[in-house]
Parts: sequence; C-alpha cells; structure tokens
Amino acid sequence: MLIIPSTLKIYNASAGSGKTTFLVINYLYVLLKSPYPDEFKKVLVLTFTKKASEEMKNRILQCIKEFSNKKIRKEYHFLFYYIKKKLSLTKHQLYQRSEKILFSILHDFYCFSRNISTIDKFTYNIIKSFSSERKVNLEMDIDQFLSKVVENILYRLNNSEKWSNILIQSSLEKLKKGKNWDLRKELLKIAHIMVEENNFFYVKKIMNSSLEDFMQLKNILIKRTKIFEKICKKKGEEFFELLKKSSIQKHSFIHLDLPRLFEKFKNGNIFLNPFNKRIKKYVKKGVFYSKFFSDGNQKTLIEKNIKKIIFLYEKTKYIYEKNICDYLLDKLFLKNINILSIIHEIEKELHSVKNEKKIILNTELNKILYEKIIKGTFPKIYEKIGMQYKYYFIDEFQDISFLQWQNIRILVENALSENGSAMIVGDPKQSIYRWRGGDAKQFINLIQSKSICYKKNIETIENNFRSYKEIVKFNNLFYQSISKIFNSTIYQDIYKNYQQKIQKKSGGYVEINFLNDSNNNYKEHVYSNVKNKIEKLLKKKYTLSDIAILVRTNEEGHFLSEQLVRDGLPVNTSVSLLIKNHLEIQIIINFFYIVAYPHCYQKRVVLILLLKKFIRTNKTNKNDHDFIMKILFLPLNAFIKKIMLKNSLTLNKLYNKSIYNISEEIIESFGLLNKQNSTYIYSFLDFVYRSMKKVGNSITGFLDYWEFKKEKESVVISDHINAVRIMTIHKSKGLQFPVVLIPFTDWSIYSYKNKEEVWIDVNPRFYNGLNTIYLEIETYFKHIKHDNNIRNFYENYLSNIMFDNINLLYVATTRPIEQLILFSKLKNNQSISFYIKNFLCKKRMWNEKKHKYIFGKE
Repeated sequence: MLIIPSTLKIYNASAGSGKTTFLVINYLYVLLKSPYPDEFKKVLVLTFTKKASEEMKNRILQCIKEFSNKKIRKEYHFLFYYIKKKLSLTKHQLYQRSEKILFSILHDFYCFSRNISTIDKFTYNIIKSFSSERKVNLEMDIDQFLSKVVENILYRLNNSEKWSNILIQSSLEKLKKGKNWDLRKELLKIAHIMVEENNFFYVKKIMNSSLEDFMQLKNILIKRTKIFEKICKKKGEEFFELLKKSSIQKHSFIHLDLPRLFEKFKNGNIFLNPFNKRIKKYVKKGVFYSKFFSDGNQKTLIEKNIKKIIFLYEKTKYIYEKNICDYLLDKLFLKNINILSIIHEIEKELHSVKNEKKIILNTELNKILYEKIIKGTFPKIYEKIGMQYKYYFIDEFQDISFLQWQNIRILVENALSENGSAMIVGDPKQSIYRWRGGDAKQFINLIQSKSICYKKNIETIENNFRSYKEIVKFNNLFYQSISKIFNSTIYQDIYKNYQQKIQKKSGGYVEINFLNDSNNNYKEHVYSNVKNKIEKLLKKKYTLSDIAILVRTNEEGHFLSEQLVRDGLPVNTSVSLLIKNHLEIQIIINFFYIVAYPHCYQKRVVLILLLKKFIRTNKTNKNDHDFIMKILFLPLNAFIKKIMLKNSLTLNKLYNKSIYNISEEIIESFGLLNKQNSTYIYSFLDFVYRSMKKVGNSITGFLDYWEFKKEKESVVISDHINAVRIMTIHKSKGLQFPVVLIPFTDWSIYSYKNKEEVWIDVNPRFYNGLNTIYLEIETYFKHIKHDNNIRNFYENYLSNIMFDNINLLYVATTRPIEQLILFSKLKNNQSISFYIKNFLCKKRMWNEKKHKYIFGKE
C-alpha cells in the first residue's frame, strides 16, 4: 500500500474508496520515515482543484498535530497505529518525530503550503519565477479578456480596407443562406479556440497559413464544390429527360422513391444521403412499377427502359459515394474559412493586450511551459525543481490534460531515476472534464504501457467507505450492466470490471421514479415530486443540509432553486438564484436604462409594468393604457416624478453620484428592500461595487457589463446555513451527502453542452498545404459509410461523448451515503432512462404499470 523508492505507484481508486485518506497516509509515511523534520520540503502534492489541495493540507496538519499529542483522539487511532507498525517505531518515537515535524512546518509554512498545490498554480509559479516580467498576473476571467480583444480587433478591422472587404463579403455569404452573422460572436469563437489548450497543436499548424493561403484555398473549395453540385444536378436532369423522352410519368414509380431521389439531385439537396434502403431494395429486385397506378402502358414503358434507369441510378450512386465525403468536408470547412483567415490578427491582438496588462491567461499556462520545455529554454528550472523534490503525489489523474502530464512527467521520471518515488491516483469513471483537456485514456495508457526507466506497481482500491450496502450493490450491478453499450473495448472494460467491496455492511436505499411526461409541464411535475420527497425526508429527521439535489445543467438548477425559494424552502446553491431573475433587480436595471437612454420609450413601458407588478395591486385599472400613453413621452424628469411611489427621486439627486450610490437611491426611493429580498439586493450591490472596478463610473459601461455577466451572477449564500444544496454534477465531484436527489435523470447519452466543433486530419494536397481543418460535427456524419477516416472519426467522437455522459451519471450516483433517489421519464433508446429501464428488465423487475422501483429499505 505504501510507496516504494524508484517505483511509480498507480492506484485506480473508485468513488468512495477513501482516496484522500490514502494519500494522507502515504504523505505522513514519507515524513515520519525520515529522521529529518523538514522532509516535507522534498514532497510535492499536485491536485486538480484548490478545494482538494486545501483539504489535503488541513488533513495532514490535523494528523501531525494529533500524533504530536500523547492523548490521541479515537478517530486518529487507526492512522497512528498503522504508521507506527509500518515504520516499526515506538509510540514515544512517533510522538517525538511528529512534534519536530509540526514545529518545522509551522516555521516554514509557506514552503509546506506551496508544495501542496493545484497543478495550474504550480505551473504558474514556475513560469512567473522565470519570467522576464516579474509583475506578471494570472487572468482567470477569460470571457472578459477575450471580449476586450474582440472589441479592439473590430475597431482595427473596420478601419482597414482589406479586412473590411473580407468581412463584408463573409456577411453577404451568410445572409444569402438566410443566416444572421454576428461578427462579434464569430470572432469570440475563434479567440476561444486559440487560447483553449485542447486546440494547441492544431492552432500551431494552422498558424503557418497566411491570409493569402486561406483566400486561395477558399477559391479552390468553392470551385471544387460547385463542380460536384453541377454533376449532381446534371444527373437529376438526365433522369427527368429520360422520363420525358420515354413518356413515363413519375407517379407510376413505386412509392415515388426514385423520382424523389433524382429530384433532390436536380435541386442540389444532396447533404443528407438520398439513397435509402427501400430504393436499394427495389433496384436490386428490379421492381419499379407501382401496383396502385392503373395505366398498364406505363408498366410496359418502365420495363422497356429499365436497363437505362438502373444504369443511370448506379452511375449516379457511384459518383455520389465516391465524392460526397470530400464534398461535405469542403462545405463544412467553408463555413469557418473566412473567420479563420483572421487568426493572425487575433494572435497579434492577444499578445498586445496581454503585454499591455502584464497578464498570463489561465488557459495558456500549460502551453507556455510545454513550449519552453520543447525549445529547451527551461533546463535550469527543471534542474532546480528536480533537485528540490524527491517524492511526488498526483491526485485526480483522469482529469489531467496531455500537456499537464507532459510538463510534470519529466520531473516524476527524474525523481524515480534518483531513488525517489511517485504516486498517481485516479479513476477513469470520474473523467468528466474532457472539454477542458482531461483524458481518461491517458490514465489507461499509463497503466498499460511499459517503461524501461522505472518500475510500476498498479493496484485497484476496491473498498467503498462512503455509501451504505444497498447503494454500493445497486451501482455495482447497474454499471456492469451498462458497460455493454460501449463499442470501445477500453471504455467497456472500465465498467465491466467495476466491482466495489462493501464496508458499511447494512442499510442504504435506492429509489427510481419514472414520471409521466404526457403533459407539457414535465419540469413542474418533477419539481412537485422533488418537493414532496424533501418534505418526507424532513419528517424522517433529516435536516435540509443533509439533502443535495444534483443537476446536469445550470438551467435545471435555476428552475429548481427558484421554485424551492418561492415555496419557502432555504436553498444553498452555486448554480442558481440568478439575481437577474428577481423583480426588484429588473426595476433597478430598467431605471438605469431610462437614465442612460432617455428616448428609449420601450424601457419606460417595461419599467411601468414592473413597478405595477411590484406593488401587487389587485385592482384592475381600466385606464392603464391611457396612463402609459399620457406619461410615456414626457421629459425624463417629469416621467420619473409620475412613476415614483414616493416623490423623493429626481435627476438632480443622481448627478455626480457613483453608480453604487445611484443604486442605493433607486432602492430607497421605490422601497425595494425588505426581509424577503435582502439577499438578492445585497448581492446586486456587491456586483455593482465589483463592476465599478472593471468599467468605472459610466452607466452605459455598467449596463454593457451587466448584459455580459448577468447569466452568471447569482446570490451569495453562506455555506453554514441549514438549506437544501443544489449543484451541478460537475461541482459535486469529490463531495458526499447523506441523501442525493437527481431530478432529471433522462439526458441523452450523446448529449453535449454545445454543438461541438472539432479538428479533423485531411490530405494537405487537397487543402493547399493544410493537414488539419476545423469544422462542426454534424449528425449526418453517421450516414457516411464509404469513408473510413470520417466514419471512424465520428464513431470515436460519439464514443467519447457517451463515455462522458455515463461518467456524469456515475459521479452523481456515487455521492450519497444513505439514500439515492432518481426521477426520470422514459425516452428513446439513446437516453439514460432507457438504460435504467433496460437494467430493470434484466433484473426482471420491470412492469409497464409500475412507476417506482426500490432497492433496500427507506
């Protein structure tokens, strides 16, 4: 179990296996084994999140503090006696060593704290310490930074004749296709691509192409696609010319399949494969004539020309299947080629703004360090760090990106070559950050690959110390069952071999609820069931803070939180209670709008209606419309006087005041603050205060910033209140709760947060030297049967998304200690709910009339 010098120990640690305790034991073993109290200076612990690193520090310090006392509390007995036995020390020796280590840590706490760090912070400190600019800061708000970059680019490009022509041409091309082209949005998309780590190697390749190269390639692609479209159109016309010459009516064909196929070719509707199975069947049998068409002469005419028809069909099919893959790639790449041609201008602006603000982007840390290592310009860094650290502990390895591992691997291998040791802990089933660079396959490859440089010791931690028996049993059975859905043998084996040992011998409860979705209020129906379940749990002596509701999307969290708060149930959440949703905040924002834009009469109407809603009058004023028309076009000061609930606010009161003070004036004058909404109001004021540091005291600047941030600004709530916790499954990773409710357990196994855009390898001969192109993944890729490259690429893409979604479910269902409660509706065979039903069928539990399934006793 404990680390051995010159050995890379790899632990496959499933959820609830006590991974943190396991790491702490091994860390303490290293410290207490050494006769030197400052051995902690040679140990580096790298975690994925700040929360995990803080937990590690606290646990280690608490253990050492307890060990240094002669009276050890009961909960630390196991650790104390385990390490005592492994080190063959007496109690007194262990006390003494612990006391000296604690003293040493407290006298150099900075070193202790720095050596237990997130990977990103570790990387940042390396870059910062060797940067020519010592005052370089880390920029975490990537969205805001890129918005500034895009604003600068738009200003420059609009004042450039060359770029203006390209942008105008691009806009016209989009408009011709009936699409609205938001240039700012397109530029932001490319800017994000350039700074995201997943795109690092692809962007480096594409940066070798100039604007002229892109424009030349664009002309090549347009010409190539038009040639194919022309050929297809000609084949469609040939078919109908044949019918005309032969006096064959298209309605005489069975199911009209053949005429429809050639109609698509004639009209250029060739993106989706028109050669369906039914056409192929009738062509193979040579049956074309419809039995329901009464003209027998038509049957004779078709039979007379059947060879010509089949020849034209086969020739058309051959041309289509030979060229369609290349055509689709060309058309999809053409969508992005205009905006990609601006990539050099974006790169210039990125460097300019970063240098001006003296910042490094959080998303670029690993790229910067990797490039320095590859170029060989950082040998002294690694020489210094290599001499400093002898022991390495790496947590959550399945979430580590390729670049992160490449940057750390050099240090790990160096330590192993010098009689040091390293421990890596991970769980591929909890890999849910692929979009951020995490790759479970990297962990699998590390386990399976051989090394001549060092020994490997691979173990699986099978115990589950978190969940009660029935929950562990359910998860064991369910995930072994679901393993069969994977085509990838790697992914299949991960779940097929999943079997945790039960440590909490009895108890636990799993409940699966299938809800009727026949009405249009499915979300409300789910909420009603969730609320009822919470009320039942409270009657069984659970507290609100014992209950966690896990959701897949922020939108689900927003909905449930708003409903619970409305019904008087306290909520503690990181995903919801957006301040923009509250009436009082909408009144303040609309007031700012009418001050900033006095002639925006639409905002005046909205403000009047919001105020009417706020006072909640039950009286219906027949003259509401007349009142609005009477005051709507008044000068601003007069308008404000008419809408005031108290005549205390005038424009003069707002002059020369900060946005924060104006907000306070609006709140006071309209009487917006009360006990029920104080949390929202103070959270909004906090936002106003923070925004002033970003945009100054400009009302229009504040409103722009509000529009940019309003989808993320939520109520600030203390962690120490007794409230139901609502969070996304991503946020719940690493946490545990007595009771877990998963309200919408019915997402598609192929669902992804956005339409994914990817890089695909191509033959550079056909793409003007480019060997990789950027395009949107389209569902019709699944119809491409004749290009192994695209088919394999698409199948691998689907396999990865399926793995992401099953892993998401796994993380959610392994959070509970005592109760796991799922709510779902039956959907198609690509949904999570379908596979839950399939599992119940295999267990011979499924009954069409039954809507609740139970494992264990409540």
